[in-house]
Amino acid sequence: MKNKFLIIPGKFALEKVSDCDFLFPLQGFCVGMERTFSLESIPDYSYVYVNRLLDSKGIEEFTKLLPLFSKKVRGIVFEDLGILNVLKENSIAVETIFYGTHGVCSSYTANSLLRDVDTVILSNDITKEEIDEILEHVTKKVGLNIFGHLPYMYSRRTLLTNYRKHFSLEDKKQRIIKEKVSKKEFLVVEDEFGTMFYDTCVFDGRELLEKDVSYFLIDLHLENVSSIKAFMEDFLKGKDYPNTTDGFLYRKTIYRLPPKGGV
Repeated sequence: MKNKFLIIPGKFALEKVSDCDFLFPLQGFCVGMERTFSLESIPDYSYVYVNRLLDSKGIEEFTKLLPLFSKKVRGIVFEDLGILNVLKENSIAVETIFYGTHGVCSSYTANSLLRDVDTVILSNDITKEEIDEILEHVTKKVGLNIFGHLPYMYSRRTLLTNYRKHFSLEDKKQRIIKEKVSKKEFLVVEDEFGTMFYDTCVFDGRELLEKDVSYFLIDLHLENVSSIKAFMEDFLKGKDYPNTTDGFLYRKTIYRLPPKGGV
């Protein structure tokens, strides 16, 4: 496989970059994305991204796009398993890449999914040590997200609109909100399909570039990047970026509280 990087574009002009493919957020089927693309507007043989969790109507609308898939789509990155069922039922032969934002945290989960998809992208909720453990036990190569604002939560409700109305605030589709207890700030992005909460810091996981994986995902849709080619050159040379974080690479996620009085 020549192309290793899948890049979600921001507002900058698209340009060809060696070893990179754009991952186009599909218009009408993504949440929390400032820029989306119709199938007609993207180059032939492209990768598309669907991060919405779809209801019956959404699945019906997605099915209507299938006649264009054979020409336009090389591969699809998706979170809703209903997408996989639709592709199989209609015998659409494209590369399938499952990216459940918080879903693939173990080799067991990865291998279960890899029976039905070509590859998966691991969650960013796990440590570097846990990533290494998974990579040793998966049945196929998997992908890693290595740059961008980490998505923490997704709701199909228009939470910013409700928040604005409650506090009589100016109408905005993006807002920084601080959680009162932890004082943690979140970048909240809303569109007609729901609301996405992102880390205000940018995850920089370049130390994972040494891993032998199917794809490295780079999400630039919230970044102020004027040239993707210049960005990739600087990125691979190790340029420092402000306001970055290593996420959970060295910080285990708390998934079970200890019993009272014990550890």
